[in-house]
Amino acid sequence: MKQLTGSYLSIGAGENQIPLIRAAKARGLKVISVDTNPEAPGLAESDIKILESTHEYRKIHHAMSRVPLPFKLMGVGSRSYGKAVYTVSYLAEKLKLRGNPRDTINLFLDKEKFKNSVQKYGIPIPSSLQSNLQSKSKEKKIELTYPLIAKPKLGSGKKGITVLETEAEFKKFSRLKTSESFLLEPFIPGDEVTVLGFVIARRFYLISLTDKITTGKPNFIEVAHVAPSQHIPMAGELKMICQSIVTATKLKTGPFVAEFKITKNNECLLIESAPEVGGEFLADVLIPEHYGYKYFNDLLSVTIGEKTRPGFLKNPRDGITKSALVFTLPTERQKKMGDPITFETNFGETLFFQKQLVPTGAALDKLEGNHKRTQVFGITTKLSISTKDWLDSIFERINS
Repeated sequence: MKQLTGSYLSIGAGENQIPLIRAAKARGLKVISVDTNPEAPGLAESDIKILESTHEYRKIHHAMSRVPLPFKLMGVGSRSYGKAVYTVSYLAEKLKLRGNPRDTINLFLDKEKFKNSVQKYGIPIPSSLQSNLQSKSKEKKIELTYPLIAKPKLGSGKKGITVLETEAEFKKFSRLKTSESFLLEPFIPGDEVTVLGFVIARRFYLISLTDKITTGKPNFIEVAHVAPSQHIPMAGELKMICQSIVTATKLKTGPFVAEFKITKNNECLLIESAPEVGGEFLADVLIPEHYGYKYFNDLLSVTIGEKTRPGFLKNPRDGITKSALVFTLPTERQKKMGDPITFETNFGETLFFQKQLVPTGAALDKLEGNHKRTQVFGITTKLSISTKDWLDSIFERINS
């Protein structure tokens, strides 16, 4: 790798930010990291530390004006989501670095405006239902099919999503004042896939396509991600849709993640998208292990303006046929997190990653959605086996 002389601004210094900090350090860049937590692990690996919330973009800008930069500031980036991504956009504009327009980032944070914008470009998305569907007139009553998905109009990721299973739940929800701040969508059955990519000079580059497995209704907790996707033949269409999203929202540069439903008729419906790296250990664990691809090296190059043309990952490394991240869930009666379980591999498998997500002794009853997951295991296999049979085998061993 060509060594560089310059500085890099990291918005965040938590554990998830370390791969980006290390990618910058490996190129010889001096790293300035921002985090409100003085114990954030990334601060120990940074050259200059700014103790501030990643959401306080004006305060960070002011702090940067007093930082004695050893070299020219070459870029700014973040592994975080939501407001931290807006901070990156704001600082890129003020410090004359590469980034996305602030209006574009705000568009992604407002789901209602986002849907209205992308619909004009013919991007396939679930139809929206009005949150005030209850009508006093029986003639105007609309028949609803349950479950319904209620998404907060403002925010990012899946935070605050509610599943309405019955008419009684819908009526109770619609009586709440907060219901007006939600979008209602029908639940659409189908396979789920996750797209990772980059936007470079307003052009979308597809990096990877992986399958997402959930517990299904009512909670839709993500329990596995698998590479490669069973829907690789849809990659071309998904790439075109993502390019349309980039065009519709006026994205310019940076990371991109999107989730789609693939229906039984092979229609690709956009569920979520964001100008972010995304979570779920995909970019930093699954993709590097399965393909040998160093995602954060390219993320650094994109944010500092180096010429790079990342390609779609097709060939796994070292004879691997499949790789998976598999999450564990507590039993219904389990109230506290116990000691972590161990996973026994079968012939042809390798356990390449494991992490406890909930501290031993922590209460589990108040955790919701993906936060209920207790552990994650990364597993590869070199055997020729269907994804379903392989995952069934893994979950059987985990739950035994």
